[in-house]
Amino acid sequence: MSDQDAHGRSRGRARSLRGESDPDESIRRPREHGTAPYTTHPPHHAGRAGSRERILEEPESKPLQRSGSGGRAVLSREAPQEQSGAPHGRASFHGGAAPLAGASSGEGTTVGGRGASRFREQREAMIVTRPSADFSKLGRTGTELPVTSNYFELMKRPDMHLLQYRVDFVPDVDHIGARKALIRVHEAQLGKYLFDGTLLYNITRLPQPLELLSKRISDNSDVAIHLRLVGEIHKDDAAYTTVMNIILRRCLGMLNLTLWKRDYYDPAAATEIPQHFLNIWPGYVTTIRHHEEGFLLGVEIIHRVLRRDSALDVMQKIRQAGGDFQAMCSAELVGKVVMTHYNKRTYRIDDIDFTKNPNSTFHLRREDRDISYLEYYKTRYNIEVRQPTQPLLVSRPTRRDANRGDDQPIFLIPELCGMTGLTDDQKKNFTLMKDVGNITRVMPDKRVESLMRFRKRLADNPEIQRELNSWGLNFAGDIVRINARVIPPQTIQQGGNSFTTQDGDWSRNIQRSKMCVTVELRDWALFTPSSMTQEVKPFIQMVQNVGRGQGFDIPDPVVSQMQMDRTSNYVDAIRNECRQKGFSLIFCVLRSARADTYSSIKKLTCAEFGIPSQVITGRNIKGQPGKLMSIATKVMIQIASKLGAEPWRVSVPNTKWMVIGYDTYHDARQRKAVGAFVASTNPTFSKYYSSVKIHENNEEISPSFKDHLFGALKAYFIVNDKTLPTSIIVYRDGVGAGDIPRLKDTEIAALKEACREAGIRTAGLRGTTEYTPSIAFIVVSKRINTRFFQMSGRSPMNPVCGTVVDSKVTLQERYDFFLVSQKVTQGTVSPTSYNIIEDDTGISPDIHQRLAYALTHLYYNWPGTLRIPAPIQYAHKLAYLVGESIMQQPHDNLSRLPYYL
Repeated sequence: MSDQDAHGRSRGRARSLRGESDPDESIRRPREHGTAPYTTHPPHHAGRAGSRERILEEPESKPLQRSGSGGRAVLSREAPQEQSGAPHGRASFHGGAAPLAGASSGEGTTVGGRGASRFREQREAMIVTRPSADFSKLGRTGTELPVTSNYFELMKRPDMHLLQYRVDFVPDVDHIGARKALIRVHEAQLGKYLFDGTLLYNITRLPQPLELLSKRISDNSDVAIHLRLVGEIHKDDAAYTTVMNIILRRCLGMLNLTLWKRDYYDPAAATEIPQHFLNIWPGYVTTIRHHEEGFLLGVEIIHRVLRRDSALDVMQKIRQAGGDFQAMCSAELVGKVVMTHYNKRTYRIDDIDFTKNPNSTFHLRREDRDISYLEYYKTRYNIEVRQPTQPLLVSRPTRRDANRGDDQPIFLIPELCGMTGLTDDQKKNFTLMKDVGNITRVMPDKRVESLMRFRKRLADNPEIQRELNSWGLNFAGDIVRINARVIPPQTIQQGGNSFTTQDGDWSRNIQRSKMCVTVELRDWALFTPSSMTQEVKPFIQMVQNVGRGQGFDIPDPVVSQMQMDRTSNYVDAIRNECRQKGFSLIFCVLRSARADTYSSIKKLTCAEFGIPSQVITGRNIKGQPGKLMSIATKVMIQIASKLGAEPWRVSVPNTKWMVIGYDTYHDARQRKAVGAFVASTNPTFSKYYSSVKIHENNEEISPSFKDHLFGALKAYFIVNDKTLPTSIIVYRDGVGAGDIPRLKDTEIAALKEACREAGIRTAGLRGTTEYTPSIAFIVVSKRINTRFFQMSGRSPMNPVCGTVVDSKVTLQERYDFFLVSQKVTQGTVSPTSYNIIEDDTGISPDIHQRLAYALTHLYYNWPGTLRIPAPIQYAHKLAYLVGESIMQQPHDNLSRLPYYL
């Protein structure tokens, strides 16, 4: 039973740790609505937009329930197509490497120009993490297992010599669809071409300089188009990957699919959930990329969940409920994401301006006049705004927007903004979440069928075949086959007993054995509403009984009964008791899940007094005896672990290694980040030192890694007889490929500096100032599109726990592998990607793979395997607790206890 259950929020990324893909939503930021800088389109219209991502997660009906994924469920509102004379969307592909914007010539030279410069910058940004071209990253241990994956081989690819032109428009045209329409009228002169909105590729050498003229339909004005040669692309140039993805996306546009931001969806195959007022559209994420042995086309099945209510609907419900309307609207809407249904653009709400309404005006630059929002939407989109007195939503520019010169806010009309994401009430609705999951969690056999249907649609469409053949592009008719391996099952060790894990779950086994290492609980205090005393007493007795069976003796608590259960009652009662007597544990029972009460309890116990605390809700202490026994066992293990117990261990190399987990929590409301660091202090990787730093600038990359590691080395030195670890292995979550260069320059450099300083400070006790441990730094990624299917049965099924894939679909330039560490009962299991970006430890690929798998068994909040190594999950729990509830530095007394469980 996770302590998080008591505070009424979804539990961070817990869902992804149980084998599921996280539903996500890409949020594109348009130009600002306040000053209308556009010459051709409205100020809210997305042109050269940046992107932000928000991961929206479904709460679990049970904290330990595990299920698979049907792909990403992207939550947003249904909206009509933009009323524009030109199609809109992106030509670049989604996923994989960043699209390259230029290419070197055949002789190794590059034609000058902005396009060529951008190509050089992006090519240099590709980070090679493989030690050398001939380095073998293949493991050897385990049983071979034939699997397939959601990739199609490229049987033939283009070998044309392409010319690349930078395209500029005067006056500037921001909308990509409008740019394409203006170029399209010159097809006869350009010949066969591809255009991504900025760069044009063709096989015809055009005169230089070249200027073309087009008429803009919206105002019949002239637009000059300048084409400048910036590069020449040959078959083996890296930029050809971009060209192939542009061709593929052009073909997808021929399938009558709807382009929504970066991906294509099939509204004809939509599934309606009328009882919940939701529609679910299936879609595809596609990318062509070079892997180990050649180019592969990756295809992932995704889903978009569409809601039907607007921001104005939410406001009207708040008004009907009564109370402080403005404060309640801000609390409900600020931080949420909305979609303008007239052009399918998404925005984050940062504020609500109650002084403005649709009658307010802004300056329309292209007509050089002030215009009201009412008039603008009527003339531009033929939309009648029904409620002229509604306040306006405000979306402020991000730091990236400001760097581009977009420093003005956007004002949006709530009536025209569809709400995205599920409400808290919807997330708590078990029936709704089950109905959505039944559609989005696609079983392996159905997923493979969908992949093959997608391939058949490409093959059966004559227009697509003509397009592919004209460029010399052809895909295999079946998904790729790979030889995977299954790592031997881990042996779980308990006090006087050991057993082999079955399907990554040993919840039944632990109830019959004692803990590996137990602790003594002396004095502890129980705080409960007096009306719940009779319900709480038998539950506490049950916790004592199961603890006794596992060697953890729990004495009777000091009981503090409260007549009222307000937040202030808990805070006052805890403070009064702790001032009179020292306690090892604070145990609080809440009548219902309340975030404010939970946060106050955690802030008081973890930051002020430095005492581990356990919070549980009334609904969890009621029910059938069998269910209560399971809950009592989980609560008991959680309490024991918070006090330093080790319920179980697994076999790991008997070395003086330190494993580290790091994760960052981002607070969208306060624009701050919390970096959490945990490091093992014993040889079995079952005890951890932890530290937290709050990043005022909301950074993902930690500026405090030196301080984190220095504190961890000090704790290790004290615990391990004045010695330091010989090797340090870091598992880093939450980092994209584009952040790896900064990761090397900051966090890895800080690790080495901390080691040098630790060597100097401990020289008197160790006899030398030299301390240069070997370091392995591993980026762990959960939100990936790769899937694997075991083919040993009659139909495709999920691979077994411990399946490793280190060939075929891994990347040639990376030292990487995929690991399936869980068994899921619903949907398709999601593997985890491990990218070893630096390693001077000499550890073999086999050991890296087996160690990662072993660490997925050591999370004491769940008697089973995780999707990621336990150190990362501990860091995630710590970052989430501090960022959501404590919001300040925890007490130093807790640095060696997993109080964040």
